[in-house]
Amino acid sequence: MTDQNHKKAKTININLTEDEYEKVKQLAEIRNLNPTAYTRLTALGNRIKPTVVYPADERIDALEKENEDLKMKLMAGYGQYEVSKEDFENLEEQYYRYAGYVNTFKDFLQYVQNDAEYINLNGYKNDEKLKEEIRDAIKEFNS
Repeated sequence: MTDQNHKKAKTININLTEDEYEKVKQLAEIRNLNPTAYTRLTALGNRIKPTVVYPADERIDALEKENEDLKMKLMAGYGQYEVSKEDFENLEEQYYRYAGYVNTFKDFLQYVQNDAEYINLNGYKNDEKLKEEIRDAIKEFNS
């Protein structure tokens, strides 16, 4: 017969700094867990690897700067070159299409943690409008 003491739950105490605790708390919240449950699951090897996202602000800033540079070049050449109405309309159509992609990306960023290391996938999974916009963008990029 097995000893009854072996079936009792055991306790492990750990001490964390305030910063460490906040990090564990944030990671737990992303996964809809409390810090204790997250720590237990992680310690037992049941951890879901976080999704790493590279800083998006840098890419957005680069695109906005590129857009400004193009506007400056366009204005610098204003009156020097004849641009057909068709070319202008094509460029305008491209501009608005890419502006839509930027807005979709900005909407996605609401689910990215401020340090850009983790994505709240549960929140994203429930955002049907954003998922549809991303699906449309993927189709467009693949065609």
